[in-house]
Amino acid sequence: MKLKNDNLMKLLTSDNEPKISIILPIHPETPQAETNLLAYKNLLKDVKKDLELNYPRREWNNAVKNLESLILDRKLWNSDKRALLIFANNENMEIRAMEHTVLAKEHVGNTFLIQDLLLPEENVKRPDYLLNISRDRISVIDINSLKEVELAGLHTRFSDYYSDFDANSNVNSGSYGGLTATYHGHRTKSEEQQKDQSIYYQYLDKELMNLNQTKGYTFVIAGLSETLDVYLKSYENKPYIGGIMHGSVVNLSRAELAERVNDYFAFERIAEVEQVKNNVRAAGEKNRVINDLSTIDLALNNRDVKTLVSFNDGSSYSVEHNKLLIKSLINKINCRVLYTPGDNSYPSMSAILR
Repeated sequence: MKLKNDNLMKLLTSDNEPKISIILPIHPETPQAETNLLAYKNLLKDVKKDLELNYPRREWNNAVKNLESLILDRKLWNSDKRALLIFANNENMEIRAMEHTVLAKEHVGNTFLIQDLLLPEENVKRPDYLLNISRDRISVIDINSLKEVELAGLHTRFSDYYSDFDANSNVNSGSYGGLTATYHGHRTKSEEQQKDQSIYYQYLDKELMNLNQTKGYTFVIAGLSETLDVYLKSYENKPYIGGIMHGSVVNLSRAELAERVNDYFAFERIAEVEQVKNNVRAAGEKNRVINDLSTIDLALNNRDVKTLVSFNDGSSYSVEHNKLLIKSLINKINCRVLYTPGDNSYPSMSAILR
């Protein structure tokens, strides 16, 4: 992973010490602002105690002021994410919201704790919308709020696109997009509906491509197999498709929809993790992997590392590991952190050599 945020990279690579990290779990399902805020205050109290014991006030006074100012940010403590990562020194402060659960932790020292930034699930680009395709309409659902929305200019019903389209009609003539096509009763109702569907799907593909190119939107495409398969047969490889969810989501309750979406992303995370593990194993078979931290440090300095992978059981935040992860970011080297609780078969860190 390579961080794309310039402000965060500038802070993480700053020489200004002390460097403060606060890792805070959040409760997104039922936001508990007061509980979240109390947890933050306790961590901040520990940070201030550490700073007062080990550093002159002038080296951290501005940082503490910035951290204390967050107490009044009610929006922050009602976050719908699962975790907040807060990094600060006397020059700047950066906050990142995470999609995965974390252990509460604070650290003051000569490095930031960044491993929670680098999990594969945080690198998976979440599609913007879930688009359910039915025979004569589509539904567009915001992937984060799980609420049905309308996208400007996008016709969600066939009958909106075809001014005289009637899904229950057996008429053999109609006007499509200004073009009049007249049929003489030789086509069946089923054939007409297939043609209507095909023309609408062409329109839908064009509009989704435009939304992808102009706004960067991507979509998880869902639907019953009889409609989903028809659409994917022609458009499966289009860049606006960020994933495929088999089965309709139209009649699901919000809780059922949330479960389907969570299951979908859980599968995506597992696939990403397994891919990273397979890459490490394949490189190991070719003797292109090193595990000793000192040797990895030298290889990073020499830019001999292609990928850096830190394996962690989730119970600790090794300072030395985080230093190497930051160094890999500075050198623009791909890096990942994998949590493998209960699995001790992996070394604490692996570097795949070029």
